[in-house]
Amino acid sequence: MSTTVDVWRVAVDATRPPATTELDSLSEWERARAARFATDALRFRWLGAHIALRRVLAAALDVPTETIAYANGKQGKPFLAHPAATGLEFNYSDSGEQALIALSRDGPVGVDLEARRPLKDLAAIATSHFSVQERTALLALPGDEQHAAFYRIWTRKEAYLKALGEGLSYGLGRFAVTMDATNARLLHVDGETRVGAQWHIVPIRVDEGYEACVAAPWRIDDIRVHDIDLRR
Repeated sequence: MSTTVDVWRVAVDATRPPATTELDSLSEWERARAARFATDALRFRWLGAHIALRRVLAAALDVPTETIAYANGKQGKPFLAHPAATGLEFNYSDSGEQALIALSRDGPVGVDLEARRPLKDLAAIATSHFSVQERTALLALPGDEQHAAFYRIWTRKEAYLKALGEGLSYGLGRFAVTMDATNARLLHVDGETRVGAQWHIVPIRVDEGYEACVAAPWRIDDIRVHDIDLRR
């Protein structure tokens, strides 16, 4: 059986609010959540990304965008509450001027997107959050290679946790991923390598200055990439 993930790369406009007609498709909770962001740029990015998410889900399910309703799992991962029991799994991430949406009908999926910001405390973050195996390999790299490798590790770990339905409290140091650009894998969980072999992690090509990947506890045979541009 061929297993497929559809991924949407979304370019959002963080300089202005979405149109009123687009905002009307969002729930009261989504609008209230957006109002709590500290800056307009964060608010506008979040709103645009969630408008895109509703469009993608509505198109996949052939329902009006405003009828989509979410609920949260025990660790906060959202899932479809309406329409329910569709078999459609989704995940979402946003950073910088972009967002990423992943959809699957084959099982749980996680996605993470990160804008690569300068990190003065890279070594401290790696020591606090990465496994011994990861941070040893990372800090052994030449200094000019550590920044990109750090974000490859981070996005792979986040995508794994999101597919698993867990938050950061699960413990980023409990498992290890690879950091090289061409060989994305889950190496072990709590030292058990057989668990890692059951997972598939696939980098997603995004704009320069970003890192992104998809993770799933099953083999991903195909990734179909689509683009949405919300900039006006």
